[in-house]
Amino acid sequence: MRKVAVCIMVLAFMCCANVTAGDEPAWFDMEKCGFCKHLTEDADMLDHCTWEHHKIDNGMLSVTTVEKEYLPSYRTAMVKMQETGKKMEAGEMVPMCGMCMSMGGMMAKGAKFDFVESKVGAVLILTGGTPELVAEIHGISDKNNKELKKMEAASKHE
Repeated sequence: MRKVAVCIMVLAFMCCANVTAGDEPAWFDMEKCGFCKHLTEDADMLDHCTWEHHKIDNGMLSVTTVEKEYLPSYRTAMVKMQETGKKMEAGEMVPMCGMCMSMGGMMAKGAKFDFVESKVGAVLILTGGTPELVAEIHGISDKNNKELKKMEAASKHE
C-alpha cells in the first residue's frame, strides 16, 4: 500500500503543477475528485464519519473515525481509492481536488506518509524533514480544518 500511496502522491504533485491559479480545484470535491468520490458511494456514510486534523511538531496527524455500521462502506471506499492510485501508477490521469493534490505535493517534496487502519477508521501521519516542509504540512492541516467547518455549516443549512 505504501508504494501505491507514494506513486499517487507523486502523480498528484505532477497534476498540481499543471493547474493554473484560475483553474484551482475545490479543496474537497466529492464529485469530481477521482479519489474522494468513492467516499460518497454510500450516500449515508459521510454523515457517520469524523475527520480530525492535528498539527504535530514535525507535520500532521489525521484521525478518521467511522461508526461501526459504516465501517464496511469506509473500507470499500479505501480499497477503491487504492485502485484509483494503481491506475495513476499505470499512467492514467485522474482528476483531483485541492487536498489530494496538496498531499501529493508534500510527498513529492519528501514528506513521509504513513497510513494505519484502526478498529474504528484510520490514522494518517504526514511528516516533513525540514522546517519549510513542516510549515507547508501545517498549512494543509489548517486548510483541512477550515474547509471541514465550511462543509459542516453548509450541511446544517440543507
